[in-house]
Amino acid sequence: MMRSMRTIALVALAGVSALVLAACGSSGSGTSSSSVSGAGGAPGIQTPASESLTGGKRGGTLNVLDHEDFEHIDPGQSYFSIDYEADYATSRPLYSYKPNTFKEATPDMAAGPAQISANKETITIPIRHGVHFSPPVNREVTAADCAYALDRGANPNVANPYFLAYFKSIVGAEKANGGPIPGITTPNKYTLVIHLTEPKAATVVGALVLPVSAPVPEEYAKKFDEKKPSEYANYQVATGPYMWKANKQGKILGIGYQPGKSATFVRNPNWNPATDFRPAYLNQINVTIGGDTNVIGRQVLEGSNLIQNDTPAQAIVKLAYEKFRSQLEISPGAGDHYVALNNKDGPFKNVNLRRAVYAALDRTAMDKARGGQLVSDVMTHFIYPEISGFEQAGGYKGPKFDFNEHPEGDMAVAEKYMKLAGYPSGKYTGTETLQVVGSTGNPAPEDAQIANQALTSLGFKTKLNLVDQSVMYSKYCGVVSEKIDVCPNVGWLADFGDPEAVLSVPFNGKYIVNNGTNSNWGLVDVPKINKAMTEAELVVGTTARAEAWAKIDEMLVEEAVAAPYDWSKQPSIESKDVAGVGDVWNEGAWDYNYTSLK
Repeated sequence: MMRSMRTIALVALAGVSALVLAACGSSGSGTSSSSVSGAGGAPGIQTPASESLTGGKRGGTLNVLDHEDFEHIDPGQSYFSIDYEADYATSRPLYSYKPNTFKEATPDMAAGPAQISANKETITIPIRHGVHFSPPVNREVTAADCAYALDRGANPNVANPYFLAYFKSIVGAEKANGGPIPGITTPNKYTLVIHLTEPKAATVVGALVLPVSAPVPEEYAKKFDEKKPSEYANYQVATGPYMWKANKQGKILGIGYQPGKSATFVRNPNWNPATDFRPAYLNQINVTIGGDTNVIGRQVLEGSNLIQNDTPAQAIVKLAYEKFRSQLEISPGAGDHYVALNNKDGPFKNVNLRRAVYAALDRTAMDKARGGQLVSDVMTHFIYPEISGFEQAGGYKGPKFDFNEHPEGDMAVAEKYMKLAGYPSGKYTGTETLQVVGSTGNPAPEDAQIANQALTSLGFKTKLNLVDQSVMYSKYCGVVSEKIDVCPNVGWLADFGDPEAVLSVPFNGKYIVNNGTNSNWGLVDVPKINKAMTEAELVVGTTARAEAWAKIDEMLVEEAVAAPYDWSKQPSIESKDVAGVGDVWNEGAWDYNYTSLK
């Protein structure tokens, strides 16, 4: 599954690119060696790694100006970066990431690490004592509340979008429809036990950082969950430092949340800091929804006690870089983009034709179209920065294959593979026309044109069609029966900080689906890779999993299953008197639990 990404701010402006290049110097390889602490080497720019998690000033009201609204405010349904900042301020999943890491989860509602049985089919989780729900529930949280939250994940009235992707191995989960799931048990008040049908404990534990694992009181929520759709979102109770502003009956809608207009988060009076690792400096967060992003951006940069927690306008990022650099954050690990090549149908069944396209593609030009090193690093493999396994898979330089070594494109190498594919002239001589479907909205069309140029330079005849991004996925690239040859604008963002969440769904043949929501856009179905992934799913331990999935990453590059070009970095802005802390695991979005006023 891929959760909804904030639209990456793409600063396709020569001035910014020139400034960044001047700051970084030239690179002989054409790839960046930047890391989370360097933001592409540009001085004076914040990153989640450079922002302090401690020492903030307590008190005050933070004002948030967002162009976009929330998608879903029920933690059991939310799947959007903006939603997540509300979820993790008001709810406590079993495990959570601190802002500066996407590699190590911290016990949150859990009192300690999950205990995994020797056969990897039983997970035992201790539940933290002393955590209480906000009004009007007020009582202490127990293991039963965490069990009910997971039960909700299978409730069609809640419509969780990722439950089966990560939790279907729980006994009874595949047939569950909102009632108790047999594989989730609570032997006592403070112990949650999850029984699996297969040894996939590592995947299930990894996914327990998602909001669906945050406790929900059944005796309070059940009447709302019986509605279709569930109305719990409008009456939800909190376990985190903050709560949606509500009346005495717990109603949020029209009080703490007015869709399309505003949201208000206030202190949860029942939150006990002794049970939580979050500092929660702020007294209140007021969110104003709507407005022009250029106007919002100037208000934030020139104003006081303000942040923007969705994507700034391109012109605003340029302005911030040039005149308000200390108020600009650039976060790595904001997902990736690649050219999907149809591995199943058409000419790209031939691995050497895929390698030829990979070699010919000017990935450097594609990244410049996205704004250059300020917001993008040239992608050389599929596990992206901030995910375990990135360094083991080759870091920024990537695996050593000749078709991967020249990101500016190498026609000599490309023609070598064309000849190996059976085309002696080094050019494609087939008669069919490739169907190439990309998306509208800058810089996607420019990236699509660059990819299309690489194809035509190798002799392919093409028909390029640009459509709205949602249409690209739902009507073309995500529909197996359409047999699209090339999708140059697809992108991926992991649900949790494990390499399986990056590689499995988009490249494992067993996850190809025929219902119009397929995310294996290249129809990659390589038996040896499928087998390696099945084995890696069972590996336990961060280091061991990183190594196992890094080897798979190298296999994917060797097979040229797609042509990668962009590791995205996301900009965010704040006022001069805000000490913002961004979440590297959530595209750098400002974290309400750690942000403070100066």
